[in-house]
Amino acid sequence: MPRAHALTVLILVTGALRAGAQATPPASMQHAAGMQHERPGTPPTQGGQAAFAAIQEIVNILDADSTTDWSKVNLEALRQHFIDMDLVTMKARVRQSPAAGGVVLDVTGDAPVSLALRRILGAHAPMLGAMPAYHATASEIPGGMRMTVTARNAGDARAVARVRGLGFIGLMTEGEHHTPHHLMIARGMGAHAHEMK
Repeated sequence: MPRAHALTVLILVTGALRAGAQATPPASMQHAAGMQHERPGTPPTQGGQAAFAAIQEIVNILDADSTTDWSKVNLEALRQHFIDMDLVTMKARVRQSPAAGGVVLDVTGDAPVSLALRRILGAHAPMLGAMPAYHATASEIPGGMRMTVTARNAGDARAVARVRGLGFIGLMTEGEHHTPHHLMIARGMGAHAHEMK
């Protein structure tokens, strides 16, 4: 093949490849103005990330409430609370020991986790203690908090076993106060002192 002809073929092939690389994407991937990203059927219900979805739900509640005072709304405080919750849930170290009628939980972590533990466990233990099933106390220890939880009826072996079986994270889920608390934070009605150092 003459050299000039080979060069022409190379240029044509290269051009075709470039054109193919810049070709219009399939219709299913094209975006049009006002296009909804969904197919017929049931649309997704989750926002893709738990804290994002929870904040989105709170925004919808605030929008639906004509009495919302937007000058007091503090979604950043709620986001900070969710960061605390994530640190406590995913990063804390837990040492569980049996106690008469329940458990002693030493929950510790690095500096950000330790601060989150102080804010969250310091508020959660009194809520647990107010429930009919538990006695609960929390106190600071180096690097975190010690929470002691016992069955209110310490003679009930099943209740004691439940406290121990729930352990730290299960006990943290107890109570119906979590979602109303999140709405209160969003409305600017208090958080777990995120400015605390």
